[in-house]
Amino acid sequence: MALIPTDTLSEFEQQYSVQTAEITSRIGRLPSVAVPERASAVQNIQRLLTEVQELLEQMELAVRDLPVGSSERSKYENRARSYYSDKRQLDFELEKAVQRLREVADRNELLAFDEAVQMDQQEDQLIANTQRLERSSRKLQDAYRMAIETEEIGTEVLSNLSAQRDTINRARERMRDADAELSQSTRLLNTMIRRVIQNRLLLLIVAVVMMFSLLFIVYKVV
Repeated sequence: MALIPTDTLSEFEQQYSVQTAEITSRIGRLPSVAVPERASAVQNIQRLLTEVQELLEQMELAVRDLPVGSSERSKYENRARSYYSDKRQLDFELEKAVQRLREVADRNELLAFDEAVQMDQQEDQLIANTQRLERSSRKLQDAYRMAIETEEIGTEVLSNLSAQRDTINRARERMRDADAELSQSTRLLNTMIRRVIQNRLLLLIVAVVMMFSLLFIVYKVV
């Protein structure tokens, strides 16, 4: 039952040897790489180191499939620890190589190198900033649209108030005209009443005079 894990572990070891040899070779060639290409070369080495880390994790899982306490398991556990140690050493060597490159590079090369290494981070930051700017722009557009709508509503309300004020003013003028006409009608009616009273008094006086005249005539005749 331990045959399959052992075969798998042997394949892992072969891959590990090939990849670590490639990493060691690339670290050694870093000083001869052109300055504009160094950042890309460092990133490729870092990618290979990540693959080695994943390979060691798979190897560690395969070791756990071996019988507990068996010599094979003990052997591969020791090898796995040794491989992890070698991998950490490769990380350290890459760090030292990059540091040496920075020390020997002039200021312009150093800035170009650092900018190239950090390009991915800056690009992500630029994308994030762009997204925030787009969100802010959308918020400003929404606020502007709301302001326009509010202004339109305010204009409509003011227009309605102006129309209502004109209506009230016209009604007030009509009331004033009606009051004037009512006052004139009242004066005319009072005049007519006075004339009616005067006419009745005149008729009454005429009737009294005629009555006395008739009485006088009758008295004379008798």
